[in-house]
Amino acid sequence: MKTKLIILINLFVGTLYAQQSAICTYKLIPKMESFKIKETDDNNTKYAKDLMLKATVVAKGFDYTLKFNKSESSSQISERMINDGENKYLNSIAKAVIGKGVFYQNKLLKIALWQTNVMGELYIVKDSLVNDWEISSESKKIGNYTCYKAVKQCSSCSSINEVWFTPEIPVPFGPIGYGGLPGLIISVVKKNTILQLERIKFYDKQLIIDRPDKGKQIVKAEYDMITSSIRNNAKKMRN
Repeated sequence: MKTKLIILINLFVGTLYAQQSAICTYKLIPKMESFKIKETDDNNTKYAKDLMLKATVVAKGFDYTLKFNKSESSSQISERMINDGENKYLNSIAKAVIGKGVFYQNKLLKIALWQTNVMGELYIVKDSLVNDWEISSESKKIGNYTCYKAVKQCSSCSSINEVWFTPEIPVPFGPIGYGGLPGLIISVVKKNTILQLERIKFYDKQLIIDRPDKGKQIVKAEYDMITSSIRNNAKKMRN
């Protein structure tokens, strides 16, 4: 089913796409029901929900930018000046809610890189850019584009990743490291938020995409081990 759907998608878009490059702007949409306080919530849970709601509201103000050409893409939060009256701690959490760091994808080399800071040390995490998604026949319109649902199991957690992509823009790229599908990812659905394309500007010329090169090079499995160790140490300190 998956193979047949991909073939049909590729046939459908054969002559529709001629642009060389684009710059996409995504915005965060909170799922407000996720932050509702329940009578059964203890004080710690209430505090955490309130903090995350405030950070998510701040995150709504950020632009998330994805640039791509025919073979490469790069995406990250667009930096902006922090006013004196703004809470820097909330701003930091807000960036984490969306996805910190620089994400780079290369279709020809079939690689995905993530430049990220962990406990003060800069890393470049290398992964594969492959289509390991389960593509559904479920579709819907998001803005001007017909989009299809795709899901896969999170490699480092128990949750299911859900995205919506459009074959009308046949590049295997997306925001915050998601990609590998036969079309641009328009929407990333998470437990508490949705990161969704707000606008896109196409260019006939080839945009230059910068590949991150600063940081210690590791693979995804090594990154998962590092972050797992940090979480375990934090639990021990709390106990």
